[in-house]
Amino acid sequence: MSLEPTASVAGLAFAVGGFTWLAQAIERHHADMFGRGSAPSPARVVRLRVLGTLALLAALAACVFAEGWAFGVIYWTGLLTIGALTAIGAFTWAPRATPRLARVAIGIGVTTALALICFQ
Repeated sequence: MSLEPTASVAGLAFAVGGFTWLAQAIERHHADMFGRGSAPSPARVVRLRVLGTLALLAALAACVFAEGWAFGVIYWTGLLTIGALTAIGAFTWAPRATPRLARVAIGIGVTTALALICFQ
């Protein structure tokens, strides 16, 4: 059984969630979500940046698990591109839905990563 499709789903989900969290830490995007004049607290900015970075590292781990180091990093950069474009689209068309998008994407990533580990 090939684990590559499951790793692809996990990597993409972590990339979407990570970029969405990183974008939510930006003052302009926070204002798009919660109204003009609102700014995220410094603690929230740090939390979102750390969570976003950890999610992108989890995407790297899924890609390396599926493809090895030689092709995994290249595969990861491709998934990062798709994840970033997805986050851009979400902030363009539905900025208020982005917190939910991040939670759902990370949930899918964790579920598929656990499936990867269990069915290895």
